[in-house]
Amino acid sequence: MSYELWTGYEHMIWFLLFAGTVFGLYFWRAYVNRQKELNSPLASHRSGHSHIGQVVVLEHGLTNGSGRVRLGNRDWPVRGPNLPPGARARVTGVDGSILLVDRVAA
Repeated sequence: MSYELWTGYEHMIWFLLFAGTVFGLYFWRAYVNRQKELNSPLASHRSGHSHIGQVVVLEHGLTNGSGRVRLGNRDWPVRGPNLPPGARARVTGVDGSILLVDRVAA
């Protein structure tokens, strides 16, 4: 008796199962690709390459060639020549997660 209720709807049920599977696989694949991009060590938000060329003001200066600077919403370790607090420095490169800086002529 319950089978008689679904008579004529078999094609629609199979279509809905197929469509749901295709959409599910499509969005799952997009999600996985996005996660790979975000977790990549070369991702621009992680490696600091997007900051190359920016001029920053060092709040605490660089002592013994290292220090920290705030860029965007993150504190970055920096390496470069010894500079006093308030000095301006340009980001010239990246070494792992450390930004390389050099003094800017006044």
